[in-house]
Amino acid sequence: MQLPSKLSKLKFIGFGVTESGIVKGGPAIVDLTELLYNCFTTQPNNIISVINTDNLPKNGDTIKSLVLGTEWKGQPSDLVPFRAYVESNVHLHNTMVDRLTSHRAGDSLVPLTEPWPTKTLVIEDLNGVLDAKKLSSLPGVHIRTTAGQLEQDHLLKLSIANAVHTAMVYLLALTRVKTTCDVLKYPEIRQYLDLLYAKDIAPSLELRGISKQEVQHTYDEWMARVEHKHFGLDNFWVGQNAMLKYGVRLFSNVEANVTKDKNYRPSVFMAFATALILRYLTPTQADSRKEDGSGEIFVGAMDSIQDRTPIYSTTEKTWVYANGLSANISTGKYEFLDGEEGHTAKLLWKISQKVFGASKSSSNDFPKSARAESSSEVSSGVGVAVATSKSSSNDFPKSARAESSSEVSSGVGVAVASVLSSVKGFDLTNDAYASFAADVAALYQRLVSGKQTALETLEDVLRNHHTSEYLATKEEVATFVREAVASVQIIDVHTHLFPPSHGKLMLWGINELLTYHYLVAEFLQTAHMQELTRMRIEILGTAFTSQHSDARVLDQLIYKWSHSRDVIGEVLVDMYEKLFATGWKVSKSDIERDVQRLFGQSYEEFMDKEM
Repeated sequence: MQLPSKLSKLKFIGFGVTESGIVKGGPAIVDLTELLYNCFTTQPNNIISVINTDNLPKNGDTIKSLVLGTEWKGQPSDLVPFRAYVESNVHLHNTMVDRLTSHRAGDSLVPLTEPWPTKTLVIEDLNGVLDAKKLSSLPGVHIRTTAGQLEQDHLLKLSIANAVHTAMVYLLALTRVKTTCDVLKYPEIRQYLDLLYAKDIAPSLELRGISKQEVQHTYDEWMARVEHKHFGLDNFWVGQNAMLKYGVRLFSNVEANVTKDKNYRPSVFMAFATALILRYLTPTQADSRKEDGSGEIFVGAMDSIQDRTPIYSTTEKTWVYANGLSANISTGKYEFLDGEEGHTAKLLWKISQKVFGASKSSSNDFPKSARAESSSEVSSGVGVAVATSKSSSNDFPKSARAESSSEVSSGVGVAVASVLSSVKGFDLTNDAYASFAADVAALYQRLVSGKQTALETLEDVLRNHHTSEYLATKEEVATFVREAVASVQIIDVHTHLFPPSHGKLMLWGINELLTYHYLVAEFLQTAHMQELTRMRIEILGTAFTSQHSDARVLDQLIYKWSHSRDVIGEVLVDMYEKLFATGWKVSKSDIERDVQRLFGQSYEEFMDKEM
């Protein structure tokens, strides 16, 4: 406090306090006020710039208002002259800082940081009290002299850097990855982030007046920083205050797009990012604990290990990633806070138990190949919440394992809609938000079912996205049809090989059916396979669930004639080319779906239905 009297040329005061300390009556604010008062009494003519190093929007304005309203022990009876001095001589600049900082492993007192970013420190100086030319020559320092410039800097950081971090850390945490620098081990995560950026983030920033070039430059630089091999942050530490960060970092992009573009619908990648956060905030046990000065502490579980080679050390110790919160990637347990009351976590706990129970009791646990499946059941759940059914805006690949009942799906839809409605700006009466809630619910249900990891779900989402593109030429159609037929896995649908779990449907009249099958199969040894295949497709369509005899016939074709794939493939090529010639758009997913159904997938779909 005595420094002002010893520094006759004092110009700058650094205020390294985070948002939690920038509050009325906070110790740091009281100390700053007293320090400024000593500047006033010892160096009343100096122009002082206070530089805060936290990213609280309008941080300088906020600190100034707090200083002007602060009282402290030993203050003079008349504060009017001092407050006039603050108004005229003290400039509490709005600022933005952007440099990731951690600490050396094993020693929290030794700082560890990334290479110098382009915008390390941005200072707003609307009154021109700083030497902008001199300061701007320093690496990473920028002086903003025009109103609105700093807001754009904040917007870029919030909507790109912060949004990307939020979109990835929960996925990494659930995958038992401790720090962000390990993201390079999972190339599918970069694909996901690129698509999230292209479909939701970049459009929202351009609609808010930022040039496409500036947006792209910011994203490219940020991804280079994220993928730095030797520096990363603790995923669980970054993941604190999940719902608050979701609202200001990710959902703000959705809100801007919906407000300014009536045709916009949030992408499946934004829905996945949202579902990940809800999955992370889902407790795995009913009880929670509470420590003094904090909210309820819940326990969550990371995804199970699917590979034989562990990606973690079995001797891994529990570490504390934040005050009172710990995690252990060996046991897969982590502690987390959910605001002061824990409303989201408690709601998700209840619905997750129903999902898990339904998945566990399902008798239809047969492997299915990835294919597009709408989330209409979940949409109906959201419909309950908004008193009108809304359909999902995205199609999702069906889970590779058992799905829960429609009743549970409806409950998930209502729960997710309730959670999202707590986010500022989310309006379920808007069709864009209602369909988005349905998409989030469909993905969340898969994530909490315990049947598929978050990374596996992402792989399905990416696969479905890549196969949804339309084929542009007749040649592309023909090539993809041949590839699909050549690579499809043929499903053996011999009726006598189905297990007893299929019930009377497959056991009734088995002898008579088998006799008929063999008679038909023997006939086909000399029949024209191409004509029969064409007739079957034209009459029944690929979506038709094969009859017993028809399935047996297809098996015989595949078993007895090694060239049958080629013959059937050319039939499909001819039919798809004719379809394409009519002007009908044909996508890769359409072809994959039809080929899979033709080669036995119809049986899988039929048997998965609840009778």
